[in-house]
Amino acid sequence: MKMPVNRYAGIALLALLALLTTACGGGSSSSPAPSGGPSPTPTEPEPEPPAPVAGEGSIRVLSSRADLISGGDALVAIAADDPALLNNARVSLGDTDVSDRFRRTGESLKGLVDGMSPGAHTLRVTLADGSILQQPLVNHPNGGPVFSGPQIGPWTCSNDAATDAQCNQPAEYRFKYVPAGKLQAFITGFDPMNPGLPGAFLDYQPDNPPADQDIARVTTDQGVQVPFIVRIETGVQNRDRYQIMTLFQPDRDWSALAPQPQWNGKLLIHHGGNVGVSFGPGEPPNGDIAGTAPEGAEILLGDSITTALGRGFMTLSTAQANLGHNVNLVTAAESLMMGKERIVEQYGELRYTIGTGCSGGAIAQQHIANAYPGIYQGLIVQCSYPDVWTTATQFADYNLLSRYFGNRIPSDPDSFLSVITALLSSGVLPGVQWSAFYGHLPVNPLVSDLAFFPAAFPEQAECPGLADDVPVYNAETRPDGVRCGLLDFMINQFGSRPPEVWSTNEALLSRGFAGIPLDNVGVQYGLGALQQGLITGEQFLRVNREIGGLNVDIQPQAARTVADPTALRNAYRTGAINTAEHLSNVPIIDLRGPDPGIAHDAYHSWQMRARLEAVQGHADNHVIWFGAFPLAGDTVFTTEALLVMDRWLSNIEADHGAAAIAEKVVTHKPARARDRCLSLSSLFDEEDPLVPLTGNLLYPDPIVPGLDPSLLPAPPAQAGLVVDALTGQVCGLDLTALGLPGEIGDLLAPITDPLVALQETVVQTRFGTPRTVAGDAITTLVNKCRLKEVDPADYPANPLAGILDPAAFAERVAEIFPDGVCDYTRPGAGVVPTRAWLHYGDATRVIEGGEPLPRTGPLAEGGDGLSAPAFKLSP
Repeated sequence: MKMPVNRYAGIALLALLALLTTACGGGSSSSPAPSGGPSPTPTEPEPEPPAPVAGEGSIRVLSSRADLISGGDALVAIAADDPALLNNARVSLGDTDVSDRFRRTGESLKGLVDGMSPGAHTLRVTLADGSILQQPLVNHPNGGPVFSGPQIGPWTCSNDAATDAQCNQPAEYRFKYVPAGKLQAFITGFDPMNPGLPGAFLDYQPDNPPADQDIARVTTDQGVQVPFIVRIETGVQNRDRYQIMTLFQPDRDWSALAPQPQWNGKLLIHHGGNVGVSFGPGEPPNGDIAGTAPEGAEILLGDSITTALGRGFMTLSTAQANLGHNVNLVTAAESLMMGKERIVEQYGELRYTIGTGCSGGAIAQQHIANAYPGIYQGLIVQCSYPDVWTTATQFADYNLLSRYFGNRIPSDPDSFLSVITALLSSGVLPGVQWSAFYGHLPVNPLVSDLAFFPAAFPEQAECPGLADDVPVYNAETRPDGVRCGLLDFMINQFGSRPPEVWSTNEALLSRGFAGIPLDNVGVQYGLGALQQGLITGEQFLRVNREIGGLNVDIQPQAARTVADPTALRNAYRTGAINTAEHLSNVPIIDLRGPDPGIAHDAYHSWQMRARLEAVQGHADNHVIWFGAFPLAGDTVFTTEALLVMDRWLSNIEADHGAAAIAEKVVTHKPARARDRCLSLSSLFDEEDPLVPLTGNLLYPDPIVPGLDPSLLPAPPAQAGLVVDALTGQVCGLDLTALGLPGEIGDLLAPITDPLVALQETVVQTRFGTPRTVAGDAITTLVNKCRLKEVDPADYPANPLAGILDPAAFAERVAEIFPDGVCDYTRPGAGVVPTRAWLHYGDATRVIEGGEPLPRTGPLAEGGDGLSAPAFKLSP
């Protein structure tokens, strides 16, 4: 190769200068100068390399927040203002070159960075012009914690494949398929020796598959037709099991940058019911009413999970987000965030996420959506409660009243005698007057005492998940044993009790148990019933004198229950009590059946609505579908709600305007997303017919031989809305739904208002609670009331109640309540707004009550991976 002349000249000049320098003694020798001679000329220091120039572009983590990475890997996108600078860009994680992990996708580079150890890292990109992009990352162990703080222990790994104490194991995969002859498979799958309903899916062996014609084919909502084969991935994150399901073509590859075409980018998260704790891994729940409906019942009761899979959704469930297994709603949120992170890293980016679940599954959704907004974009709640800890107040009141009344099922001969004694000595007519105090039919208090309240006891005969050699707490014999109740599972959130209120056992151990966010000081049980003349003054006084409360071991005591101030405040601050400040960003469809609903009071749907109205000024993002079917309203509601919610979210997704998400939620609400009661409108839906009380028999295509819904005549436009409006009048009279002028409504109000109240009780079965009878509002957000002086006006003269002199009666009330009675016109004690996205320390350091994650800065702004950009929330 011929060298340019000017380069030869440069080399010759440098050689000449070097020669002269050496000849004049100006070399680099360090020999001292002769004595008396001049000092040697010092050498010039090497010039500092030029500082790197910050590039113009961005690095975004697509799978999680940059500081909430788990498991050592993250899907990352790199963009440059000038896309040409991405050509031959070099990417490094610390000192490791990871450029080969990235590929060009449109105007950006995307790739999965893995191999991160727990702790801080820096991802650096050197663009083609030498400028630099940097993004700090923080990785957490796959076994957790990420933001929930020190983990509950001792923890026993029950999975045989566990490789360490965090129960980590390699992911496992299996396949199932829907048979082409679903009805025939359903009938022939019944085993009389093993009664029960056969499941909707059959096992699929890739190395020995069934014939193609024996597998049902399905067309997704994107128009992709594939065999109805589902891959089920199971594994462990955060010390517990997760499950991911999706339509899958076994003969094709799938990666985050090249998903199989049948996935529509949407995710359905399904949850389990009940409430409880466990000290070891559980099973991810399955089914819309998991824990209530048996395996296989989905073909009769409705099945949004199978419907979602057939439409191209992916589904996720985690054991930690099953409230019956794990009452700690922070670790539930953490598990869902980690599960969604894995989906993005292994399968691809998410568009939006819908939740579904009954009872505890509804609590999990509504709590997590409020305390950790962004994890869900839409909620489908069934047989719902708004949270655990205001419901705990209701159930604690039931427990105290039931003990007093003797409304209990004896467990042994000794308890039988005590029950009979209570029945005969309470001074209240057994059964007849109980509802006057409960605010409800006696069956729900009894069920709650049997099914739910025992989970609160720190002393358990069988503590779930605990190894056999680990002692369980016993107040008398093992005060140092593991406390298995609900409160201590939330100790990071509620905080520990201060020394000044320690029990004997706490003082013995020199540590406080979890604080109590419940209180009944000043509560006048039965006040409303007294004012209506349903009970006598003497009955009112006696119940309130003798009702007592619960101690830190959730055992009865003579004194009222006193909330720990810090725990009470933290219950609101952490979102354990759902004050609904952050729910305007999510559409909610609430599916409700009538009371008695196995302690799932119908009023809870309207309780949640009232909370939304109180904080938002409206409840336009909240829809109630009420029906005659127990718990969920109608067997088709779960499937139909999925279709309506999907339409709602796709409408929002298509709006690229600058309006806030809360505004878009209301603006893009579909016509079908409206309150219903005794609904028949599904007969007129634009989707395939969903006949009420048919479950999944007619969706996505009928399995009844000879029935072809396409032969039915097309319904008139908007006929379903008309049916809704007319049948809705049966449920709760609303003249505005009929389009009548407001003046007519005002004129008819004296007639219609009492009718509405009657409909709410008889049809909607909106009964009350002990606290609403005592004067609290339907929101029932007051876990500890502020007190006022006893007021004679609260006890009007009523000969039937035995009150002739209100002032004299008030004096007797004041003897029971010397510090005053509840003033429900004022906000409750300790009430503060819920702070979103709190973290509670790390594996060894707890931040009781939590601190907010940073809302600004590179870690907060480096992406979140929770949904498509259309649903991003403001910091």
